Amino acid sequence: MSNRPEIEIQQQTAFGEDGQLEVTETSVETSLEDFGADVDHRDRDSRLDRPEASEFGVDDRPEVEQSSEGDQSTLFTDADEDQQTLAGEQAAGQCLFEDAGADDTW
Repeated sequence: MSNRPEIEIQQQTAFGEDGQLEVTETSVETSLEDFGADVDHRDRDSRLDRPEASEFGVDDRPEVEQSSEGDQSTLFTDADEDQQTLAGEQAAGQCLFEDAGADDTW
């Protein structure tokens, strides 16, 4: 799975009926998933395993293949230079989301 060290539990405590912490004999395992969080269980390559350049200033690393498929949607339209919107504006370079301009003030 991963190279992460196992955490050894020495003692586990829980609140007793009187509100004080008491050492428990049984361990309770929880996960962020128990609280509704999405947890990604895929094994990831560490940054140490990525190829590096042979010397400073020379980028001779192997090229990384880029996938066009992904979970992110496009921010700008994919339009020809002479294509226009229904309002008569140039379609190329139009942001697909309303109010995404830099003139927003908070």
